[in-house]
Amino acid sequence: MNEQGYRGVASSVFGRCVEVTDENLDVWNHTNNVCYVQWMQDVAVEHSEVLGWDSRRYLDSGAIWVVRSHKIDYRKSTYKGDKLLVQTWIAEMKRASCVRRYRFLELPKDCNVQTVEEECRFVSYESFVFPQTAVVATAETIWAFVSTHNFHPVRVFPELNEVFRQSPNLEARFPGSI
Repeated sequence: MNEQGYRGVASSVFGRCVEVTDENLDVWNHTNNVCYVQWMQDVAVEHSEVLGWDSRRYLDSGAIWVVRSHKIDYRKSTYKGDKLLVQTWIAEMKRASCVRRYRFLELPKDCNVQTVEEECRFVSYESFVFPQTAVVATAETIWAFVSTHNFHPVRVFPELNEVFRQSPNLEARFPGSI
């Protein structure tokens, strides 16, 4: 397995933008660490939804993803008004779990967040380049795939395994944006 995909197949990178607001600040006036975890969960859920797997579909299937662990490496503090591109991809799909990685990129203060999201919503890992960005943090989550009946691990469905390898139908999810 390599960082870019599973079994040599590159996984697409999904991204969304966030802007640090007053509500995101801690007592030292920089972004509270809890916000990074929330943004990680939000972008992971949205990534899955874009690929056709929303919470209803998971519940109907009888299995859901739950977090086993988070790891975050902070490289730079962020403050009110900072704009970030939060990216995620599946680095490794295992029998009953997956390793999902994240990258938090600082965007230029004057950038248009909507334009960035349209251009960076989904890109291949190898082709992503956005100039003038600093990596603010990197992170990893181990997600376990468990039964909704007893919360014991279950094998990741072949269909779900495949869906994270393919490019999404963004036109269906974001009409007119591509």
